[in-house]
Amino acid sequence: MELLTLIGNIDENFYQLGLNDKEGAKEVHRDVKGMLATPWSGVNKAIEEVAKLLLKNSLLKKTDYYNHLKSYSEGLGISHEAAAYVMLIPEIVSCMSKWAPGFIKGNLGCSSFFMRNELGEVIHGRILDFPLQGSFDIHERAILYDLKGLPKILGFGSVGIPYPSITLMTEDGITVALHQKFTNVLNTDGLSIFELIFDMLKHANDKKSVLEYLKSHQSITTWCLYISFKNGDVLAVDLMGKELYVNEFSLNEHEVLYFCNHLENKSINQEDFLPTGFHQYNLMREEAAHKKISRFNLKKDKNEFELIKMMTTPLEQKIKNIGHYENYIMDNLTPSSLAAMTMNPSTGSALVIGGLAPKLFRDNILSLNNCFTSPTLKEIKGKKNQKIVSKDYYQGMSSLMQAQKSFDQKSSQNIYHHLQFAIDHLEIFPERGVAEFYFLVAQYMFETHPKVLNNLLSDFTKMESHLPTNLNDHCLLFMGRLQRILNSDSKLEEDKIKHKKLKAIYNLELNIPRALLHVTTKGMIIPRIDILDIIYIYSV
Repeated sequence: MELLTLIGNIDENFYQLGLNDKEGAKEVHRDVKGMLATPWSGVNKAIEEVAKLLLKNSLLKKTDYYNHLKSYSEGLGISHEAAAYVMLIPEIVSCMSKWAPGFIKGNLGCSSFFMRNELGEVIHGRILDFPLQGSFDIHERAILYDLKGLPKILGFGSVGIPYPSITLMTEDGITVALHQKFTNVLNTDGLSIFELIFDMLKHANDKKSVLEYLKSHQSITTWCLYISFKNGDVLAVDLMGKELYVNEFSLNEHEVLYFCNHLENKSINQEDFLPTGFHQYNLMREEAAHKKISRFNLKKDKNEFELIKMMTTPLEQKIKNIGHYENYIMDNLTPSSLAAMTMNPSTGSALVIGGLAPKLFRDNILSLNNCFTSPTLKEIKGKKNQKIVSKDYYQGMSSLMQAQKSFDQKSSQNIYHHLQFAIDHLEIFPERGVAEFYFLVAQYMFETHPKVLNNLLSDFTKMESHLPTNLNDHCLLFMGRLQRILNSDSKLEEDKIKHKKLKAIYNLELNIPRALLHVTTKGMIIPRIDILDIIYIYSV
């Protein structure tokens, strides 16, 4: 993990950071841009128009805010517009349901934990999920920003991203974690979320000033900032364009707070927004986190080491019978967890899970100390014979994310390879069912022989009723399609499909002639292993 210090003028340091990032940024930016690449020209055109509109009315219009991004782009040797476009992609992804219904490819599914340690100091544990395995995690770094006009900030991120806006803590005792929230909000008068957070830190150093700043500034789309302060106050702030929604908490001595990607405003029905399975994805991760927290609260030692170990060690889930995965819940640590750390601004220290994603606990913890003066980085080891995540589980989860990248690239050979590898390594774990299900999905997408499709229908039928609710709905959709394609005597009972939008997709597909059903539907499928979902390009 790279550790840098920037001292002095903001623009000059951003230019030098660009020079430092010149090669590695190409890899990260390529993967970020890939989140918006689709096989459909109409969708690509819609994305392009949104980007042009945002660039014109937000970033390029507000030049006072973006001079340092221009300095960074000069160091990288790319245009200001090109750098600004990369920074906008997460915004475009968040509000995609407004412009291209049914298509959301990148999901920032994060977790934040807050607690007090034995000394009463506030600790913020943070897991960052994003589909950039193989670039972001390879170029992961921490930077001390000791810049004029700013408090000293320790920011966690990656090459190619100059801002300390994803995960950070300041010498004033503030911590911030950025979480993504899906809605259809698009406000072209808003600031880029990365610039908004960076600018906020120039003007705010406590809870009162943070809230004052957020009330007077607008975002482009919906994000949430989870913020803690030295005194134990915690803010959960949804920024929704011109709207702001704030929940306030105060940490007590024995409490661990957990947040993922639920909207803080519970009067808004998050299930109205795509993707269809994202609500269940949040509920599962929340359930797993709370079960782990309950066990954590029984421990005698409640320090940063024990917290990061709990955060990044999956909840043990038993499989009664191979093939029965209906009780499986996704952990708060997922295959796409790119970064995991705890932050203690009171002592200026942090713990980080080192190595490649997914960031599972394998006795691979890095310790950062003196973060606001002379940062140091060293590896620390836990107690002898302590339990760590098995090599098989780590390799299996890594293979699931590799399979997702292969789905994105439509590389059938690599998809089959990585999913089979995942099935083999996850043999005794419930995630095996995830790998097996998406292996069947891949076969539907790439195989055409009637005998293979007959076997596929049989395999989907065996999995039906033995999967988590959302995947089970998708399983039923595939069964219904195959029954029609094969002209089977069996017919799907539509009422078995629980999600109203997936039921609508089933009825929409009934209008497609049987002879065209397979070739039509297989091109409209976007598997999302990272959130246990499948996206369909239909607008329903």
